[in-house]
Amino acid sequence: MVGNMILKTLFEIIIFEDSGNRWSLSRPMLSLILINEKPLDQQQHLSVCFDKLMADITRILDQNNRDRFTQNLNRFRTALRAV
Repeated sequence: MVGNMILKTLFEIIIFEDSGNRWSLSRPMLSLILINEKPLDQQQHLSVCFDKLMADITRILDQNNRDRFTQNLNRFRTALRAV
């Protein structure tokens, strides 16, 4: 968790500040990214789960759409708990 906060801060410095220290910041960034590969895999899994949650869902609130969302939500919960 602390590593993610540090990585986020380093990315913000690289992106938003005019710092000449990109080379020295890149060294710890690579280490933090490599350490966090498993959470990245989990983020990808979570993204796929959210895509499936909204599969075939339209932007209306009719009964069929609500039922479909409820079914997708049950699948979503099962997929997340399987990790």
